[in-house]
Amino acid sequence: MTGVFAGIGGIELGLSMAGHKAIMLCENDPHAVSVLGANFRGIPIHHDVCTLKWLPDGTDLLAGGFPCQDLSLAGKTNGIGGEKSGLVGEMFRLAKVAKVRWMMLENVPNMLQLNNGRAMEVITDEFEALGYKWAYRVVDSRSFGLPQRRRRVYFLASL
Repeated sequence: MTGVFAGIGGIELGLSMAGHKAIMLCENDPHAVSVLGANFRGIPIHHDVCTLKWLPDGTDLLAGGFPCQDLSLAGKTNGIGGEKSGLVGEMFRLAKVAKVRWMMLENVPNMLQLNNGRAMEVITDEFEALGYKWAYRVVDSRSFGLPQRRRRVYFLASL
């Protein structure tokens, strides 16, 4: 598994608890990178998804919570074409180059309504153009016993 937009590794930690092994991470925030380095010792960290040209051999899953600043109600609401949230296109670029069998994307549920669901259309069109079958769910952290409501959209796609 390669994790991009890894932050402090929440998605990657969950995936590792489910049996996946991180073989590379990508994150540009220096504070988050220091947490990744402590929690994922020995795993290479690339610092800019835009300059990442390859995925390591053995990457069967490309996972990432791409930036939400342009999709969130608390953000600029520029939509999927915004400077930050538009970086999801880098995940599709990498998946195309590496022919990754699985992809998992995560973001805020406002993306489903913003601009009449344009983000959903862009993401699902990209999945289908690359030959992926996909499904999505909105998941709330409270459903897993946590005292905080944190709803997120998860996409899972398979070649």
